[in-house]
Amino acid sequence: MNYSQYFLYIPYRLFWHLCKFYRILFKKNRKIIFYCGTTIDYAAFKNVHKFLPEVKVIAKNRKVKKNLKNMFDLESSLYPSFPDVLIMNRHTARKFPEKKILKFGMRHGAYHFKNFVTPKRYNAFDTYFVTSKQEALLARVRGIVSAVPAGFPKIDDAFNGAIPSSHLSQLKKKLDFDNNKPTVIFTATWENSRMSRVEKWAERLNELKDDYNILATLHPWVSEKYYLILRNNPHVHFIETRDILPYLMISDVMVADMSSIIAEFCALDKPLITFKIYEGKRISPEIISMLEKISFRVDTFEQVVEALKKAVAHPNKHTTQRKKYNKIMFDTLDGSAGERIANIILGEIKKKNI
Repeated sequence: MNYSQYFLYIPYRLFWHLCKFYRILFKKNRKIIFYCGTTIDYAAFKNVHKFLPEVKVIAKNRKVKKNLKNMFDLESSLYPSFPDVLIMNRHTARKFPEKKILKFGMRHGAYHFKNFVTPKRYNAFDTYFVTSKQEALLARVRGIVSAVPAGFPKIDDAFNGAIPSSHLSQLKKKLDFDNNKPTVIFTATWENSRMSRVEKWAERLNELKDDYNILATLHPWVSEKYYLILRNNPHVHFIETRDILPYLMISDVMVADMSSIIAEFCALDKPLITFKIYEGKRISPEIISMLEKISFRVDTFEQVVEALKKAVAHPNKHTTQRKKYNKIMFDTLDGSAGERIANIILGEIKKKNI
């Protein structure tokens, strides 16, 4: 229970109505904002933003504002804000407790790799964009009436030509990667979810340095201990940016635990190695079943070493299942999800005469 929403409710609504009156009185343009809780949010929104240039980005705090500038060269303002239209990649509509605000939610990670949170948090939005018709159907079974399928704009650029092969070649050159070695990317979700296996591999990557180019990325809430281990390893390129798609595109294999980044890599139809995890907060039996079919499954780092050999030797072993699940998770990978979402938002704004 987050009690701050109750203290916020009355003063926020009062200021919102004053701001709305000001915009009407002085014939100001409507105010559409994107609320950014982390830079991961903007990485998932940027391919929508380019079709909605009037949207202003509102950062959660000064740290996020600074990171948006550093990572995306993006100017933003600070919360609070009192918009006519809200877009966010979170379930925190409570930060904008005015019913007259038209609210749109989006996923910052592909598909629901963890079970849906309570329907109330989705239904606080007029429209909550999910990545496929199948996900929308599952959401509605759980009482989520706001779900609308649209795809996943974060990976659009892998399919619409926005990231040419020349850019990927330059990235490999910048990383000083050996073109004769396969590239493997390691990733982990945060430990408190009870679905992370970062402890299995973070201190052992040097064992792979002679045979692979090594990339690593972590959920932002993973303990600083593991960030330091990976940053200080000269044989690992630790990815600092949240705009991770080009790094996925140059990778040959992914090693993961239970994170939605798996779906992004699956969309590229490349080999996956996943740790066996059957218990955790909001664990999804559907996702467990999928991972059993689309990836090499492991328990230990020693098994990772053997699975890597198999994945490199047989990259197409799970391709039929990967393509099947790509249709389930994304409907179609046409590079146009951002434009679709933008058009739906504009259509709803027009319908509401905002």
